Amino acid sequence: MMELKVRDAFEQIFKPFMDIEPVALLIRGLPGAGKTTLALELMRNVRDRYKCFYISTRVSYNKLRKQLPWVEDILDDGTALQFMPDHTAASGKNGDMNKIDGIDLRLGTANNLLNLVVDKLISSKRAFIVLDSWDALAKEIPVDERLKMEKSMLAVADANDGMLVFISEEPEMNTLAYLVDAIITLDMERRNGVWVRTMHIDKMRGVAIRKNKFIYTLEGGHFTIVYDGKRVGYVSSLFPPLASKNGYISTGSRDMDNALGDGIREGSVVVLEVDSNVNMHYARIIMLCTVLNNIRSNRSAMVICGQDEPLVKVLRKIVPHCTLHDLGRLMVFTSPSHIREQEYATAYRELSTYDKNSIEEGMIMNLTDDPEENFALLIDSYIKLKEDGKSMVIYSNMIWKDLERVKDNLVHGAKIIRNNRDVLMITVKSGTELADAANMLADVHIKLVKENDVHILSIVKPEEKVYAVMLDDDGYPSYSLLPLL
Repeated sequence: MMELKVRDAFEQIFKPFMDIEPVALLIRGLPGAGKTTLALELMRNVRDRYKCFYISTRVSYNKLRKQLPWVEDILDDGTALQFMPDHTAASGKNGDMNKIDGIDLRLGTANNLLNLVVDKLISSKRAFIVLDSWDALAKEIPVDERLKMEKSMLAVADANDGMLVFISEEPEMNTLAYLVDAIITLDMERRNGVWVRTMHIDKMRGVAIRKNKFIYTLEGGHFTIVYDGKRVGYVSSLFPPLASKNGYISTGSRDMDNALGDGIREGSVVVLEVDSNVNMHYARIIMLCTVLNNIRSNRSAMVICGQDEPLVKVLRKIVPHCTLHDLGRLMVFTSPSHIREQEYATAYRELSTYDKNSIEEGMIMNLTDDPEENFALLIDSYIKLKEDGKSMVIYSNMIWKDLERVKDNLVHGAKIIRNNRDVLMITVKSGTELADAANMLADVHIKLVKENDVHILSIVKPEEKVYAVMLDDDGYPSYSLLPLL
């Protein structure tokens, strides 16, 4: 599901541009940004329409195959060409170089390079040629001659229905910006304490640019654009629980279990720190998947709604995806609300929609404005659910809580959880005193931020890792984590 979504994102951005049959594209960025990978991904997308060639100064076809094994589907020894300056060619004759796969291009002059490109464009008809990197290929050419050369190649490409992709690492010296049909710049940015790769569309002729900046990853040797723009709707499918390893509780997400190293260790406090611009739907899905997994695994769970958090937004992510037997192991605690009766009516109307027109007595409990009374109710409920002795999950949304009102109960609750080998999960708002206090207690500390319409999850503890969060459309709450590398 995630693979289809990310491939769709790539095609949504580049297919309209490629469909107008452009003549030239410039991809620029610093070394290691993924320029070659992007160019080859584009080549793979158009291989049925073009005869593809790759001319490189940096890597042989043999090394390219080792780095990106999938290029064997689009290139071979005759279409992956390596340019070797005269001094490099000479050292190769003396046996100081590894063998070069493909054609050994000992190009001594600009005319030889121009003739090669023109020959491929004319003889192949509809040639797609990647020049990697163009700066290195043309660095010995005077600027005036280089500009004439670029114009000549573009004219021949246009006349023969071909396309040229120039890769550049020296944008300040580039003469191509005004000639090409599109310019893509790859960069690295530090946002909210996390380094992310960004792709900028600086120019794209003939296409409406509705969004010009995207986050991408090079995970798995592919250029993957992260975009999670589809609205996910759920039907009343049962949540399929994941087995928990001995001493751990599964998060309900295989990706998250792997990211944490087997799931959440029993007796842990998990803190999800949420930035102010985050869609809370994502935070609820991440936390409630663990709740779902636990009650679907014949264990118990407690959910404590946040201040003014609508009850229905919590029940909607749990009730349709459980059996009535599962729901007997769940308690949901509502925050004090002046519209409680209205909330109840909405919640029960939704329950009946999912054929859950009856629930266990005491599943929904009401909290008051008295912290001590609430804590006593929570402890009593915890003892009742804990009778079977199995590990529990307790999730509390503390986004709108004040530290002074909850700090003593938070510390006491964490001690109880640790002693009984349960899991306490807390959602807090970034930049607050409560977040600082909760993070000091945390065994697992996770941050959730939103950048360029992408929700980014960074694991601070136990081991630093960064992922893009993508909601799945499996008929029940679920999500995937895409490593941002």
